[in-house]
Amino acid sequence: MNDVVIRRRCQADLAALADVLVRVHARDGYPVEGVDNPEAWIAPPAELAAWVAVYGAEVIGHVALANARDTDDAAMLWQRATGGQISRLAILARLFVDPRYRNVGAGSLLMKAARAFADEHDLAVAFDVMLKDRDAIRLYEKLGYQRLGTVGHEHSGGKAEAAAVYFLPSNHPTN
Repeated sequence: MNDVVIRRRCQADLAALADVLVRVHARDGYPVEGVDNPEAWIAPPAELAAWVAVYGAEVIGHVALANARDTDDAAMLWQRATGGQISRLAILARLFVDPRYRNVGAGSLLMKAARAFADEHDLAVAFDVMLKDRDAIRLYEKLGYQRLGTVGHEHSGGKAEAAAVYFLPSNHPTN
């Protein structure tokens, strides 16, 4: 039996999520931008919806979907590869799970919640992930997401990190 519950994020979750994000950053270096203001980072611009994973009474993970913009590297690469309209694309963002609760299925469940929302709203999903984040890449590929290519993710005063762009193909069984 899986004790992880996924629900929509609320304002009251932000402090606990900030603590989780600080632990994630200490272990994995995610986000590459750092965690000077974790609560502000958790809610991305143009956010459509966000979810948390709860284990027992503890918030242990997070994911969000944001409206794609034509300036997003992931959106541009997705549009070139698929011919789709960026207005029909959501960007998956801010996925993280407390290192103390890895391997309880929270990451997969968060991804599935975001995907279900996208399906309900007839949106494709794309995102970028730093190449250094191998555990996340394994999860995405296990769930059927395919790599479109690589981009440079700019952050922190002009620094760049190599990132892969992923999407779920329209012929995937979940579509």
